[in-house]
Amino acid sequence: MKLTFNNIPNRARLYYLCQLIGWGAYGLAMSAFSYFYRSPHEISKNELLANVALCLSAFGLTHLFRVIFQRFHWMDESLPRLAAMVIGANFLMSAIYVAATLQLTIWFGLSLDEVGWEDLVLLVVNYMTLFLFWSVIYFAIAFFRRYRQEEIERLQWESALKDFELNKLKSQLNPHFVFNALNGIRSLVDEDPVKSKLAITQLSNILRNSLLSDRARTITFREELKTVYDYLNLEKIRFEERLDFKIELQEETMDIEVPPMMIQTLVENAVKHGISKRVKGGEIQISSKIGPAFAEIRIDNSGILGNTGPEGFGIVNTLHRLELIYNQTGLFSIEQSGPETVSAIIKIPIPSK
Repeated sequence: MKLTFNNIPNRARLYYLCQLIGWGAYGLAMSAFSYFYRSPHEISKNELLANVALCLSAFGLTHLFRVIFQRFHWMDESLPRLAAMVIGANFLMSAIYVAATLQLTIWFGLSLDEVGWEDLVLLVVNYMTLFLFWSVIYFAIAFFRRYRQEEIERLQWESALKDFELNKLKSQLNPHFVFNALNGIRSLVDEDPVKSKLAITQLSNILRNSLLSDRARTITFREELKTVYDYLNLEKIRFEERLDFKIELQEETMDIEVPPMMIQTLVENAVKHGISKRVKGGEIQISSKIGPAFAEIRIDNSGILGNTGPEGFGIVNTLHRLELIYNQTGLFSIEQSGPETVSAIIKIPIPSK
């Protein structure tokens, strides 16, 4: 493949462009200084050519430094050792550049004043300052790029880990739910075969919805409610008049994104630990409202919080999933809101527009 400027990667292309601009500006500055320093403001063609050659020399020296830096992985060295290596390399580049300056001056027939050791040392120190300035800029960019790359890799790793944990938590939901649902259906088989058939249909609907939702990190509240409706209708078959439910939702909350099976799991938790433990049964109320920063989903059920237990499966699963998806911005609480009413409250952050 023919090598052209367009074939060079963007990062390398930017490096070469900065090198050309930087050393080109340095060459122009040297030429301008020579022009205005002389009287009557004359600068020879040979002097211009010498300045160009010196700029190219500086370009080549710094590029060689970069090649060595990358080839031998200087960035992996400790900071004190790296500083010593950079200072040594800059001293060597300065000495070579001084020698190149003297040689180019002779080649282009320019006047060369008598140069003593003190002058040579002064020249090396001056050019070393120039190369150290270049090194500071180069290493600052290199450290920034490395930090940014490590930050990106860290975020990617955290994202992959969160996805793994979320999939793990979601994988626990279906077997847990199916086990509970099948136990409920089993109790209906002998008692009422017609109701048990209807319950199996309801269960198949729930499983279909849950399998589709497993492919997504979040789904709309509207989609989640389909599973909740099917689940409550399934439990209504089992509990009959012992279970009543009421759903009052604010329309603005229907399209918010929620973790799949989260609301259903909490409703299941309310039935299992609240309604089923009461002789007279009870009622489940699901409500939602939207605020300036959060959408609130509330599940109230008849019962006593002690029967639910703060470490129940649904509660622990909800806490973990909210933390993984929303970090510290997703909120969940469960409380005894009345003498015989337990309330589970989820607050989903609303993305700023």
